[in-house]
Amino acid sequence: MPRPKEFDPERALDKAMQVFWHKGYEATSMEDLLSAMDLNRGSLYDTFGDKHQLFVKVMDRYCTTFVGSKFSLLDQPGPALPTLRRFISGMIEGGLADPQRRGCLIANTVMELAPHEQDIAGKVCQAMKMGEEAFFKILTRAKEQGELAKDKDPRALARFLTTMMQGTIVMIKAGASAEAVKQSAETAFSILD
Repeated sequence: MPRPKEFDPERALDKAMQVFWHKGYEATSMEDLLSAMDLNRGSLYDTFGDKHQLFVKVMDRYCTTFVGSKFSLLDQPGPALPTLRRFISGMIEGGLADPQRRGCLIANTVMELAPHEQDIAGKVCQAMKMGEEAFFKILTRAKEQGELAKDKDPRALARFLTTMMQGTIVMIKAGASAEAVKQSAETAFSILD
C-alpha cells in the first residue's frame, strides 16, 4: 500500500509556479524546484513527473487559479465599460507594482517556449483565448446596454484588448515607464468610446 503524501501537491505547484514565473523555464533548474517546493527528487518525480510535465501542470494551475479568477472580475453586474476599465487599470497597476516585474507567466512562456514546444503553445493559446472570451463577453454586454457604439465589433475589440494587454505586460517586464504603459492603456480606452 503506497504511503500517503506528506505534502500538499497544490501548494507545491504554487511554489513551482513562482520559480518558473521569476526565472523562466530554461533558467529554472531541478535544484531550484526541489528547494522551493521543499521536496526530494523522488517525491517530485512521483507526483509531478519531469520538469516539462511539472511545467505543464503549473501552466494549467496558473490558467485556472490566477487567470480565471482575474477574468471573473469582469462578471460583476452593472455598467460594463467602467468595469472593463477598472479591470485593465488594475492589471496594469499590479504589473507596475511588482518589484521583480515578472510580467505574466503566459506572456513570458509565449516568448520563451511557444515557438518550439507544441504542447506549451497549445496551453498559451488556450489561456489567451480565455482572455479574449472574457473581453468579448463584457464588450457584448456593453453593446447590449448601449455603452458601446452600434458600429463597434465586440469580437474585434476583444482581440485588440487581448493583444494590447499582452503587449503592455511585455512593456512592463521590459522596464517601460509607468507613464508610457498607462498612455497605451488610455489609447485603448479611447477606441472603446
